[in-house]
Amino acid sequence: PENLTIMAPADYPEDSDSYTYDDTIGSGADNPGAGRRSTKKGNPFLKKLFASCEEDALGSVHRAWAVTVLFMVIFFAVSCIEASKLQENGSPASIALETAACWSATLHLLLAIIGTFVLKRFSTAFTVGCFLGVTTVVSQQNLLLFAAFYHYQKGNIMFNLIFADLALALFV
Repeated sequence: PENLTIMAPADYPEDSDSYTYDDTIGSGADNPGAGRRSTKKGNPFLKKLFASCEEDALGSVHRAWAVTVLFMVIFFAVSCIEASKLQENGSPASIALETAACWSATLHLLLAIIGTFVLKRFSTAFTVGCFLGVTTVVSQQNLLLFAAFYHYQKGNIMFNLIFADLALALFV
């Protein structure tokens, strides 16, 4: 315990572009200027695509979330309509899919509310990580809803297809 050394954090440049491992070797309190060559890497198409996000990353996340919430509200409405159309059919398979449509409507509405709350108020690493995990699970549920409703022949076939396509869009 007598030989403990405390290392000071390395001084990094203000912009956090991509750096290689070699950029940090030799930098630190004893050699502050060493190892600082910038090696920007990446696909030029992606750089051009996300150039508008560089200025305001948090604003870009909030705008993307707003578009996602819009899709989830539309999905909520379509799910409620799909459940009511399946209720008219009344077969046992329709009852199961009606329950799935109602459950997914509730889940998407809750995800929109909780996600907005997490991203706006409590954006810690833990809460955002939990939110991303829940989003991944709901995304997989949307894939299953797409598979279940895509070729279902009972009820309104066209509306089943619309519901399945919207579930697939939310999966992606």
